[in-house]
Amino acid sequence: MKILLVVLLVMSIPKTLGETIDEIVVTAVLRDTELSKLPASITVLTEEDIQSIQIQHFDQLLGIAPNVNFASGASRGRFVQIRGIGERSQFKDPLDTSVGLIIDGVDFSGIGLAGTLFDIRQIEILRGPQGTAFGSNALGGLILLESNPPSDEFESMLSFGTGTYSNADFGAVISGPISQTLSGRLAFQRFTSNGFIKNNFLSIDDSNNFDEQMLKGKIRWRATEKTRVDVTLSSYDTDNGYDAFSLDNTRYTDSDEPGHDRQQSNALAFNIVNESDLFTFNVNLFREDTDLEYGFDWDWSNFDKSGVRGGENNERQRDSYGLDIRVSSRGKAELPNDINWVLGMYSYRKDVDLNYNDHWEDSWGLYPSVFSSEFSTKRLSFYSQFNWLAREQLSLAGGVRWETYDNSYLDSAGVNATPTDSSWGGRLSIEYALEDLIMYGMISQGYKAGGINGQAAAGIGTGTNLEIASFLNQRLEFQSESLLSYEAGVRAQQERLSWSLSIFHMERKAMQAKAWILFPPADWKSYLDNVDKGTNSGLEFDLTFRATDNLSLTASLGLLETKLGNLTVQDIDTYPATPVEKTNREQAHAPGYQYSVSASYLFSEAVSFNLQLEGKDKFYFSNGHDIQSDSMNLAHATLKYLLEQYELSIWGRNILDETYKTRGFYFGNNPLNGWINEPYYQFGEPRTLGITARIHF
Repeated sequence: MKILLVVLLVMSIPKTLGETIDEIVVTAVLRDTELSKLPASITVLTEEDIQSIQIQHFDQLLGIAPNVNFASGASRGRFVQIRGIGERSQFKDPLDTSVGLIIDGVDFSGIGLAGTLFDIRQIEILRGPQGTAFGSNALGGLILLESNPPSDEFESMLSFGTGTYSNADFGAVISGPISQTLSGRLAFQRFTSNGFIKNNFLSIDDSNNFDEQMLKGKIRWRATEKTRVDVTLSSYDTDNGYDAFSLDNTRYTDSDEPGHDRQQSNALAFNIVNESDLFTFNVNLFREDTDLEYGFDWDWSNFDKSGVRGGENNERQRDSYGLDIRVSSRGKAELPNDINWVLGMYSYRKDVDLNYNDHWEDSWGLYPSVFSSEFSTKRLSFYSQFNWLAREQLSLAGGVRWETYDNSYLDSAGVNATPTDSSWGGRLSIEYALEDLIMYGMISQGYKAGGINGQAAAGIGTGTNLEIASFLNQRLEFQSESLLSYEAGVRAQQERLSWSLSIFHMERKAMQAKAWILFPPADWKSYLDNVDKGTNSGLEFDLTFRATDNLSLTASLGLLETKLGNLTVQDIDTYPATPVEKTNREQAHAPGYQYSVSASYLFSEAVSFNLQLEGKDKFYFSNGHDIQSDSMNLAHATLKYLLEQYELSIWGRNILDETYKTRGFYFGNNPLNGWINEPYYQFGEPRTLGITARIHF
């Protein structure tokens, strides 16, 4: 019923006349395509959009895109869900993401602390399986961040900012020609903040701090009239604190060993484009090297207060390499029976070494433990895509991708596995185009690789409860997941108005669902289980309207209905914990609705004001328990003043100071109440105010 009402509302949108809305080109597809002509559900944000809401990291903008959510459990919300599909955490086991993250041509999937937004030109959020273009890392969708390229003329900029919670940032950009055929760009930013947590036990207010630094250099070489070479060198250095949970669910903690969330990444990307009369030849090569360290105080208290102390720390060293070679036909399919096509090959390797340690201390002594693992994955893919203009306004398109993966896993508990498999994905679509409107229908398939539950398998020993051992022995490995998506949509761009509407239904087979199992008395192990099926259905709507020369409005709406198949988990409210079925329940981190509305008003050529509202429905935090978030509604505002080359922005985020939850758990963690099972929450940022100044040279 809700979907029908939205469809009727969209059909009533009138045409309006006036200035033309700027055209946007989408690059996160196999062939660059104008947004107004792209038959897909996608949200695109420009550099101007980012600056209008004054955000530092991509997790702060996800509420703008319909049916996009995130999970914290870290200093940033680096685990993303699109249409209810996506991971929520990572501890010991290797991670194969369901939502891809590409930054300047480099695959940063699963390590989202690199998603800072300084000098970012465009953000593209694609919803639904991207099996043809990106394979197994984009079952739910993809997020692409592309920074500004080197400019043809000299330009530079300095940025300074300060705000509440001791927020401070400094950024600088210099760009321009080096020679007739060579140009370059260099960007640097550092952001620091005490964060919004106060640690009462240690009497400090920076235990959940932010310290994020980015350095990026770009070179563009026009080797010939038909050949271009782009080189990007990036460095990200994040040293954030992580002290977010308390036993009484407030922003005041009592931990004696606050955690941390660190990422040091260096990446190099080459992109070569050669255009002949008939073909375009594209080569993209990247290498990424990352050191990760994630640790936390898991008793959320201190020894003096509770008589126990516990914490854990994991260090990961990750190296990845990727090579994409692509050949495509030149030109567009503009006349009946015209065909354009793309052929490509992609090779990828990732190696991850883990060193993990935790400790538990009580009045009887200290109990440390260590764990290590080595994981490697090799992927090889071949893909193709075509577009056939069958008639003047009717076109058919299709694509297919076949991928093999070869994994190896070895850990200090003696678990050794080498799973291999192959999968395929693709899409088939039909599109009907009018002068200012396209309608499309699409069937697509995505997939996600299987693997081994190393943490749970390593926990099985001679003293393990027989029921738990039997349960886990049936789940030592999890199978690959496939997803079949049906989607229909409309996209229109008129003079002052552009809008899009998509309706989708997705069927998940052998759905991978994360769950936890309790090894008595208090040892938790995570694992991935294959649920027989799952369904994700809904609607997405975006609108941009230039009501007058001075007033611009945007709006988005996402509706989502999900259903979980037969998942068996532990009921920890019974003793001993007994199996219970979570059947036909909503999937985790899948709110029933999300919305965003913004208004930008230009008072004069120098003064403008932006107000943005965003909100989402309540949602389950986990597939294994029934604790939910509250619905939330946030407001952000920015007042900007321009004077020649100077910019001054006064901004506020969450200006109504709403308290909202971004992560939730359910278990017993408080010895002072007898370890009663109860919910624990992590909260999002409170009201934050600041000033940012920019000087352009």
